[in-house]
Amino acid sequence: MASTVLAALGLALCLALAVHMALPRRARSRVDAAAARLAAALRAQAERATGWRRRQRQARAAALEAERVIRRAQDAAQQRPEGEWDGNVYRPKRFDKPKKH
Repeated sequence: MASTVLAALGLALCLALAVHMALPRRARSRVDAAAARLAAALRAQAERATGWRRRQRQARAAALEAERVIRRAQDAAQQRPEGEWDGNVYRPKRFDKPKKH
């Protein structure tokens, strides 16, 4: 049974390729473009059906990374040494050089 189905599929493929080769160039390019559109649509459907887990995993990883960066920035802000802002430049007091007389 399986070998009969496989043989029938092989025969159908060979006939389709023979008809494709016999088509004029413009018709062949239209058939190729339609086949490419069909393949892209099928690929998009498969991606939509299977990609939701990957998107969930990426969203979860992005949220965890954002939380980690926020926590690190808050910790760094609490441990900032004494200093002053000059415009958008922060100058810690420990960078000040003693003045020479």
